[in-house]
Amino acid sequence: MDNWDDLKFVLAVSKAGSLVKAARGLRVTHSTVSRRLSAFEKRMGTRLFDRLPEGFTPTAAGEEAITAARRMEAEILALDTRITAQDTELEGVLRVTAAQLLFQVQLADIMKQFAERHPRIELEMIAANEVLSLHRREADIAVRVTNNPDANLFGRLATGQRRSFYMSRDFARRFSGTLGVSHDPAPLACVAFKWWGRGVPKDIRARYPGAYVSLVTDDMIAHCAAVKAGMGIGRLPCFLGDPDPDLIRLPGLEPLPYFDIWILTHPDLKNVSRIRTFLRFAADAFKDKSALYMGT
Repeated sequence: MDNWDDLKFVLAVSKAGSLVKAARGLRVTHSTVSRRLSAFEKRMGTRLFDRLPEGFTPTAAGEEAITAARRMEAEILALDTRITAQDTELEGVLRVTAAQLLFQVQLADIMKQFAERHPRIELEMIAANEVLSLHRREADIAVRVTNNPDANLFGRLATGQRRSFYMSRDFARRFSGTLGVSHDPAPLACVAFKWWGRGVPKDIRARYPGAYVSLVTDDMIAHCAAVKAGMGIGRLPCFLGDPDPDLIRLPGLEPLPYFDIWILTHPDLKNVSRIRTFLRFAADAFKDKSALYMGT
């Protein structure tokens, strides 16, 4: 074995189960992963994966290679973390990951202000709805919406949040009669968010027994767009619904608790100057706008 980098491709295929997903994780083309894996198998004189319809399954030799690759990956990540932890300068690359919506609402502005104060720090935005691993150094800092942050990470509670029910002004005008009468059995459209449940929220059902789901969305930006388009009543975080001039809250229902916003990093990196400084700066910026997130 003259190229240890080949094990990175083996490990990626074992984790992903397919060439396409492995390529996406490695940020290379599908053909590159296929070529590297086939060349490695040829040099080693053995097949590392069985190509089955349901995906790539490691052979006995493949399991050996994967075990070695995992050990090497762990050592490299640990070394990278130890070296980074010795950095005491306010310079270098700082990778921040968060959901696209958080960048859109406030985080991009926070990063702009931070960059103006610390021009030698090279900021990188990683907008991802999936959770990137700080332990695997896929990012330096994660801004996450959760009530249960990873206990193995270090960070700060940036702000609490609440959510409420919203509708477009046009929808409110069109259904003013139904909306003004509690327990009105007339049909009333709702927009459901897949990750909160595909049915009519119980608070709406109790008040408007004729309510029904007109649309199910799986993305909060799309969910907000559907509510603004007048497709029905939707539940939104207050930071998204309140500032929008095209939306109004459904009267008579108090805002509900929603997930907190945390700013997190790997505990071994908490004293790195650029990371520590950004944690404090971003947390303070979110706290300054806590009324927006709490809907007060």
